[in-house]
Amino acid sequence: MAANLEPSLLCTEITNVGDEDDGIILDETPISDEFIREMMEKEKQLLPSDDYISRLRSGYLDLDVRRREALNWILKACEEHQFGPMCICLSMNYLDRFLSVHDFPSGNTWAVQLLAVACLSLAAKIEETEVPMLIDLQAGHPQFVFEAKSVQRMELLVLNRLEWRLRAITPCSYIRYFLRKMSKCDQEPPNTLISRSLQVIASKTKGIDFLEFRPSEVAASVALSVSGELYTVHFDNSSFSPLFSLLQKERVKKIGEMIESDEPGLCSQTPNGVLEVSACCFSSKTHDSSSPHTHLS
Repeated sequence: MAANLEPSLLCTEITNVGDEDDGIILDETPISDEFIREMMEKEKQLLPSDDYISRLRSGYLDLDVRRREALNWILKACEEHQFGPMCICLSMNYLDRFLSVHDFPSGNTWAVQLLAVACLSLAAKIEETEVPMLIDLQAGHPQFVFEAKSVQRMELLVLNRLEWRLRAITPCSYIRYFLRKMSKCDQEPPNTLISRSLQVIASKTKGIDFLEFRPSEVAASVALSVSGELYTVHFDNSSFSPLFSLLQKERVKKIGEMIESDEPGLCSQTPNGVLEVSACCFSSKTHDSSSPHTHLS
């Protein structure tokens, strides 16, 4: 079945892909307000197409079901390989952007699974220091296991459809900035707070309703929630950052309510408690190790 993909899309396994000019890399260097402003203006260019949410909700070609299955596998595989939340968010971004511009025939379950593997592989090459071989990447007892050449073909198809813009802007891109702006004296936030926020983003914002919101809105809501400021901050005259005035308070509060309704108390727990809950979110259900795998070339 994978042979239906364009043969010329075969590529070799690579360790670095994407355009650094498109990149937002989280490091220890404080990010300026102007740089964040540019990110907020640019983030719209790296999101799924405008009609994507309506197609998901309408049940078009069972897109919502297939998307959910793909994301569930990505979470299981990331847990198996101990990939970080930023890799998860990047994989989700690639998957949604691709599905918003490319239709798979109804019933091609294997094609969406192959897409999920390709998206995770590309994201891991961007975010992770160690990436397993493609055959080993397919952990979590997937229904189909693909040969490396099939994944490579799909990788190149994804790259072409996304116009090689892999350094996407996700909520993870903003989280350190917002947390730093909410600290006293504009200090770097503790690693426990960053980890808590990233875990909440990766494990709790994969539902289709979150696609209505911009990455900056999701990041601001999570940062405010874990800092206990969601219902006290004044967006129009914020002492945190002038960029909060660019966000719509009601939309940010709505995101916090959606996360809280999914798992009450998640954002307000102690760091260790949150990480334990997040670990549960990442853990997969017990699988029958004897379940058959279908190998596709």
